[in-house]
Amino acid sequence: MGRTSRSEGHRFVIGRRTGLTLFVAILGLLVLYGVATEPDERTVAGIGPVEVFSCAPPQEVEGFLIEPVPTPAPRPPRGTVPDTFTPVEAVVCDNGLNDHVSADGTTGYVERRYAGDFTSAIEELNAPSERRSLFTAACGDYSLPAQVDMWLVDAQGNAMEPSHPLSDCGFEKTAGLYEVELLDEIGSTEHDVRIDTAGIGLFFSCSPILTPATPGTFSANDFRISSSGFCRFDVSGPAPVFLGADTRDTPIELADARPAEPCTERASTIATTSTFGAASSNWAPVELQVELDGCRRMLADGYLPLAAPDDVITAITESD
Repeated sequence: MGRTSRSEGHRFVIGRRTGLTLFVAILGLLVLYGVATEPDERTVAGIGPVEVFSCAPPQEVEGFLIEPVPTPAPRPPRGTVPDTFTPVEAVVCDNGLNDHVSADGTTGYVERRYAGDFTSAIEELNAPSERRSLFTAACGDYSLPAQVDMWLVDAQGNAMEPSHPLSDCGFEKTAGLYEVELLDEIGSTEHDVRIDTAGIGLFFSCSPILTPATPGTFSANDFRISSSGFCRFDVSGPAPVFLGADTRDTPIELADARPAEPCTERASTIATTSTFGAASSNWAPVELQVELDGCRRMLADGYLPLAAPDDVITAITESD
């Protein structure tokens, strides 16, 4: 009987030690988790004269500029909105180009000014970052859009650039920017830049150089053009003249387009865009040419000509 009691007591001590060991191990893991995922402390932004703040061209355009832009003046470091700073205005720079480019490559981007009650915006901008996730593989490897340039201005002509809190995956949480853009837009300024031929092709989905299309046997009825750009050419003279390009949001379907009838009438204006079709090799784009007058055909290298429906002509020329 005494031996049994001693045995049970021994097992009780071992069990107690095991439980204590597990408790200490779990506590240690929790501490390590807290240390490993603790977000960095957010720093307060510096304040400087508004004159050192200016909208630079969108980042994606930098490699396509014909003329370099001046190097901007250094700004105070970005961060949370200081308690002593009371904004009366916000400036937000568009991170994309306008919908039109001229024949010489001139296009632009817009600087917008907002005013109103900044309480909600400051709450979002000054919110703490989330704890970092230990499972970063689940965060994905997304191609994030370029950061939107924004700064706040007070009544004394001082300005500061706010930063954004980070999500558990390390991505910026831009609810503060969203709140700013809900305020009244009180003005805007357009800044001009000139982009080269490659830039026009990339940002407007069409080449400013017109190449004659050679008809073929493929059907162009499977072409579908969603948000795209159209380059415009004057072809009334001995050589095509690029007139500029515009982006369009109206989707264009060619499924019901009829084959073009024989026609010899010469067009004076042609619009082109890049798309994909059955003859595309390795997903290389195909240039679709639309005669806006004359025979009003749709032409593409390797494809049977189609008659351009009225709604296609209208979608291309609606803002003329």
